[in-house]
Amino acid sequence: MPHHTNTIADWLISNRLYEDNLFYYALIICFWFFWGFAFLGFELEGFSLQQNLFFNFIYYLFICTMMALCPVWFRLFFGKTHTAKREQELHAHLDELDDEDRQEVVAYLNETGQLAMRPIQRWALVFLGSYFLFEVFFISAWVKDLALVWEPRWASALIEWAISHTNVPPLNVDRDIFVLDVLDDGINELGYKDDYFFMNSDFGHAVMLYRVIKTFTLPFVMSSLIVILWKPIDWLGFYRADPRHIDGVSSFLYSVFLSFGAFLLFIGATLAFVSDVELVVHYIFGKFNWLSLFWQHIGLIFILFYFKFLFGWFVFIKQSIFSIFGLGAKYEQC
Repeated sequence: MPHHTNTIADWLISNRLYEDNLFYYALIICFWFFWGFAFLGFELEGFSLQQNLFFNFIYYLFICTMMALCPVWFRLFFGKTHTAKREQELHAHLDELDDEDRQEVVAYLNETGQLAMRPIQRWALVFLGSYFLFEVFFISAWVKDLALVWEPRWASALIEWAISHTNVPPLNVDRDIFVLDVLDDGINELGYKDDYFFMNSDFGHAVMLYRVIKTFTLPFVMSSLIVILWKPIDWLGFYRADPRHIDGVSSFLYSVFLSFGAFLLFIGATLAFVSDVELVVHYIFGKFNWLSLFWQHIGLIFILFYFKFLFGWFVFIKQSIFSIFGLGAKYEQC
């Protein structure tokens, strides 16, 4: 499989247009993200906290707009790079082909990483940048002094729903959506005598709303990561563990072993990003706290890897069934 790399060194010199393109667009998104990060949470004198929240939201939307204009920034600042010239030359060659040949060439280039990012992939990248910046907006502007500065009815309804669907130790009788076990020494020092008192406090309301936001947005975050990283993971060498490429007993056992490990990581990461209230408590203490804990989002990559294994096993089982019933040739044509 010539479009895959066998070592990290091979990957570093692979020169795939998609990866080069992704690097520049990610650089642009990161620039605007940190520009927003630096100023979100500002307070203008003479205005209430609610009014400042509105001003911060306008600023957040402005930064998101700047992120959405990443193709413009790419042309302005990176238009003369080797990557941009390769992209222009590629489009010029593709325009010379008829529709049928163009489809075949585009499919091959897409598989080998020699095609620039498609609009859906750029928008997925913009969404990720905008979403994580929204978390910063929530923590630094919507939450002040560990309390929500504005709690509309819909937010109160979400908070009440989250509290009513939260398991609290030591009971944990009926497994529910969320799990709360945050009463360590640090939380006790804040003056909360039990978990229920904590959940119904101003701080608890901020935590529970943030927990709901992260839970509800997880499918969209994962969808964006899949759109952006599905193929690059193969190019990094995942194909060697991919069940789709099993060619013997040893590779089968190897894939089973890695799939089991990926399953354990998937369970842990999913519980953390869907149910665990404790995970988000420390984020609320400030945007710099959030930034120092951002590494925990590596769990999203664990979830993505498990999806890759699931898809691989689905294809492997499908191929095996077709092979058993003598439908291999028909499968190849599909």
